[in-house]
Formats: sequence, structure tokens, C-alpha cells
Amino acid sequence: MDLVIIAAAKFELDPLTNALQEKGMNPTTKLIGIGSLNAAKRARQVAEACRGRNVIFVGTCGIFGAFNRVHLIRAQEVHWLPTCERLGLSYTVKDSAPPIVLPPAPAYCQSLPEKKVICSPGISLVSKLPDHLSADPCVENLELYSCVGEIAAQAASLAVVLAVTNSVGPDSHSQWRQHFAGAAGATAEFLCARLAKSQ
Repeated sequence: MDLVIIAAAKFELDPLTNALQEKGMNPTTKLIGIGSLNAAKRARQVAEACRGRNVIFVGTCGIFGAFNRVHLIRAQEVHWLPTCERLGLSYTVKDSAPPIVLPPAPAYCQSLPEKKVICSPGISLVSKLPDHLSADPCVENLELYSCVGEIAAQAASLAVVLAVTNSVGPDSHSQWRQHFAGAAGATAEFLCARLAKSQ
């Protein structure tokens, strides 16, 4: 499989690439950078490396509810919805940031629950969502909206697999720090087992 794996940071990539290399697979890896601004700056360059190839974006996210354990989800839609807009303190100009609907996920990750990924320029300290969105189908991630549209337009296939590491709110960063390493390990274990079968 001609595979490209993308993440915001190297520590999100290493467990997966190491596990795949042990099975004789040598994917190309690309870092999009941490945060929405870095991801936007690198989006075109990373997307070009994905042209005609099978792409997996891995990372972490927070849930808009109580956090119980690290678990994996896959992105179905991606929305730009900054925290200040969720609180009614600003608004996005109409049609300037439409939702991005992702292509159907490859078979190897279809067992993961689908979620809507809400993106903002910063980590939210409150979990409020606008009335038209309920908490259960939504997670928060910083980078995805800024780059996934360009990547999806170039990739032969695209899977976005995120590990839930925290609740959105005042304790999000401390929870993330406790769980990000385990999240990278869980992502590697899940994907490595399924990619090896699909070879």
C-alpha cells in the first residue's frame, strides 16, 4: 500500500510508523504542525505529497462530555467553529468556512464510530455548543479543518483517526497530558493490525 501518514506532531506518528516498519511497511510521514495556523501554512505542501496516495491522518481530540477512557473515532465531517462563536461572542462570515464532508472511510477503519470534528484556533476552556449541535456526535481538534480539504482533494483514499484523550473544558490540557502517549499507542495498535490484514 502506498501510504502517507499525517499528524500534527512527531510523537503522534512514531508508535504507528515503528509498528508498521516492524511488519515491513514503510509509509511516508508528514507533519502538519501543531495548531490551526501551522496546519494552514503547511496544508498545500502536505497535500501535494498525498497526490494519488492512501492517506491516514492521526491525532487526538476532546469530547463534549465526561471523559472516561481513551478510545478511537473517525472523522465524518469537519466544522470551523471557534469557541467565541460557540459562546455567541463572534460569528463567521457567511459561506467563508463551510463544513467539510469527508469521503467514505476505507474499510479498515469503518468499525470506528463516526464523529463531527469541531475545530477552533485554540483549545476551548468551555464545552458549550450552539443549539443546532448536540454533544454526543462532536469532538474538538485544532488542526483538521485547516488542512483536510486540500488533503482530501489529492488523496486516493483518506482516513482520519483520532484518539479521544480528554473532555473539552478547563481540565482539557491536564487530561491530554495524562493520556496522549497511550492514545498514540492505541492508534498504532488499531491501525497496524488492520493495515497488515489489508496488504
